[in-house]
Amino acid sequence: MPDLQLYTLVVPSASQSQLGNLQRQELAQSAILGEDGGVVEPVSSNPADQTLNGVYRGQFAEKMATELDELSSASGFDTVALAGMDGSTPIDGYYAVDEANIEPAQAQTGRAQRFELSLAREGTRNKHWRAVGSNPYKTDHEFGNDLEALVGLPAKARKVQWFHPENQTRAPAMSIETRSAELGDVDIYDLTDASWYDPPPFDEGVPPTLLYDISYTAEENVDCRVYDTRGHDTKLDTDGNLQWQKLFSTQHDIDNPIVMDNGLLRLWLDEAAGTLKAEEWDSGTDSWADVSLTQPASIELFDVDLTSVAMVRDKAQLTFDVDGELFALNAIVTRGAEDVLFTIPENETGPISEGLEGWLGPIASESVVDPNASKTLVSRNEVQR
Repeated sequence: MPDLQLYTLVVPSASQSQLGNLQRQELAQSAILGEDGGVVEPVSSNPADQTLNGVYRGQFAEKMATELDELSSASGFDTVALAGMDGSTPIDGYYAVDEANIEPAQAQTGRAQRFELSLAREGTRNKHWRAVGSNPYKTDHEFGNDLEALVGLPAKARKVQWFHPENQTRAPAMSIETRSAELGDVDIYDLTDASWYDPPPFDEGVPPTLLYDISYTAEENVDCRVYDTRGHDTKLDTDGNLQWQKLFSTQHDIDNPIVMDNGLLRLWLDEAAGTLKAEEWDSGTDSWADVSLTQPASIELFDVDLTSVAMVRDKAQLTFDVDGELFALNAIVTRGAEDVLFTIPENETGPISEGLEGWLGPIASESVVDPNASKTLVSRNEVQR
């Protein structure tokens, strides 16, 4: 049996045996995205509701166990793909994590973490379309007044189509541009290209959904990520192992700088230092380049509060100390975006100060529209005529 991938978690196969219809598999789990190099002991599964059992071992065992634990209870990751990485398997499909039990395998060390994961099968590519739904709304900020309503899909997506979620109208969808991100290209779609949907202020019309087909193991490559840097300046260690921790939960304690990352832009948030920095992906050099931001001496980042961590849209409320007064802004990073949508929260009193506006301006979106996109599944039965 080929290696398995559970969203961004890779499960390499050691061996497989079949016992009639039970179809038990003996597998072994390795590092996140194949980069951590941890050794993991056997995993078993059955064909309907899958159970993954194993032991993470090695330097990154606790980090990997925490990632798995957060993924198991994260509301923004309620349906994820499980599939063979190099070829199809009988258990390929979309799953919801029902339950997770994670504990140290050995009391005297954290370098061995036992896990048991129960997954409920939600569907397959044959029965469901992958989909990105939208619910756009106008926001409040002083960085511009554009009315763009853009969403990103993996460039590897096929059969992309607009879908009216109420009357089941469908139409082919064409991207308006392609952007090269760290782990793959992203195609950009304009929501107002759906024939039935009015342009802003979105007071009429049903927000469109984008339907598409894509390999189970390709869809996550250009999704948004939030990382706990764990005090490390670089994502990979000198051996090429992932040393940052992926965050799947808003309940994660923030003790180190965190990074909001969509593969095109990274937003570095450091509470302890009171700083905010940014990097942009340079596809010409395949590397990250610093964005020039000038932080005023009288303004610092006071607090970071993650409010939403999901597959195609992450959001944090940032509180700034502006000349001795506290001021909050929401920071929204979406799949395929080249900048950050900073918005004034509903209960905050604007305007944004001139100094704060100047600091964030180089990475701030000029659009006042949040597409409010979310990844989901749409049954093919709903689409069929």
